[in-house]
Amino acid sequence: MKTETRSIESFDKINFKDFGTLILTQGEQESLTIEADDDLMDDLISEVRDGTLYLGMDEDWISRIGKLVSTVFSTSNHKVTYYLTFVSLQKINASGKCNLKCDSLKADTLKVNISGYGNMNIDQLEANAVKINISGRGDVKAAGAVEEQIINVSGSGDYQAPDLSSQNTKISISGQGDATLRVEESLNITISGVGNVKYYGRPKLRQVISGLGKSKRIDDE
Repeated sequence: MKTETRSIESFDKINFKDFGTLILTQGEQESLTIEADDDLMDDLISEVRDGTLYLGMDEDWISRIGKLVSTVFSTSNHKVTYYLTFVSLQKINASGKCNLKCDSLKADTLKVNISGYGNMNIDQLEANAVKINISGRGDVKAAGAVEEQIINVSGSGDYQAPDLSSQNTKISISGQGDATLRVEESLNITISGVGNVKYYGRPKLRQVISGLGKSKRIDDE
């Protein structure tokens, strides 16, 4: 394994692709340290363009390895971990086999797009508004408090936020997605396919369900 600290410009958006683990810490100054296999480090990009930090494999590396990714190259045998400190975040895009972890995140509005096999875990989130799109087999777990959340789940993705208190929530699930929420004032549910929504609280409920999907209110123990 090799460790490298890289200088980065200011950013408020992240585009994380391919594979690896991204550990996020909110602080007063941006910084980035990468741990990776020796043969991968030089092919990892970490550049800021128009306020977006791009993390992942270099396009030349992807072209070289081509179809071998699925037959020879195993992400389980090749480790990449990014330790990233950010000042503020507005948007996170993660695609591929990516894992994101954050102990604490404060934001006005946060947008998150997870696709592929991506997973994201935020232990303590504070925001006015959160918009989360999950596609493929992506999973998002969050706790904390937000005023409003808008959630879209497609494929077999999951959104698990029983400890994320929200005032108003809109959620749309298509396919086999599942979600667990905590809502106080209003909850708008749209389900198609076999999706399921479980929720804590006694919000004003509006729902449109087609297929075998269902919703269920849960009492706190």
